[in-house]
Amino acid sequence: MKRSIQLAALSAALVLAACSEHHDHGAESGHSHDAPAVVEQSTTPAQVQNGVSVQNAWVRPTVGEQDATGAYLTITSQEPLTLVGVATPAAEIAEVHEMKMDGEIMRMRMAERIEIKAGEPLELKPGGYHVMLMALTAPVEAGQEIELSLQFEKADGSKVEMPVKAIAAENAGGAGHHQSSGDHHHDGGDHKH
Repeated sequence: MKRSIQLAALSAALVLAACSEHHDHGAESGHSHDAPAVVEQSTTPAQVQNGVSVQNAWVRPTVGEQDATGAYLTITSQEPLTLVGVATPAAEIAEVHEMKMDGEIMRMRMAERIEIKAGEPLELKPGGYHVMLMALTAPVEAGQEIELSLQFEKADGSKVEMPVKAIAAENAGGAGHHQSSGDHHHDGGDHKH
């Protein structure tokens, strides 16, 4: 029972950490998201290795006891690549996830492989593909530098790892809001907030 409660709490934290969308909480919630969020542009400079460029790498700072958060960045490669994983010393679990609307329900799921076309940027951002950092080893504070290791597969099947440094900042990517019903589904778990 305790494990189920912990999993439900983790699922709720994951969706809240990864999202920066407008949610319909209802009038009884006592708050709204109608005012535009303050945006801090605090991202890292372009990081380049072996024809792969990573720009605007940032991580959302955690709040309170939150043990999960999202990381966001833009990847551009000179040749076709596949993003197959991510690792970090900041979290026990790091996965690439995809959020997408299914009717009026936002669904989030792990993305095992994301194809990157030569010269076409892949943006990992709130509300789309993003990196989930779960079971954090410590809270993530604004201004903190977080190390990520992106794992790629080349067309010939060879593996490539690229170290990336991301800065913790509030909404550094300037993501917008969207309307939703407030229902989210993550790996089969549902919650309403």
